[in-house]
Amino acid sequence: MARDRHQRKQVEAALRFAEAEGCTVEVRHSGHTWGHVVAPNGQRFRVWSTPKDADVAARMIRRFALSNKER
Repeated sequence: MARDRHQRKQVEAALRFAEAEGCTVEVRHSGHTWGHVVAPNGQRFRVWSTPKDADVAARMIRRFALSNKER
């Protein structure tokens, strides 16, 4: 089943990058949280539904995916 898309294109691109790096994306709309990026090692990163700066949020998701990918 396909997951929901994030409304910010920069964040959506970063989420696709994280999935390509081996992370999974859990969509859970709860308050300000859009969902989580879960690394293969079990670490989680919260994705906001309305980030202040979408470019910064996307950069943080990419950094998380690269630092927690399987080696």
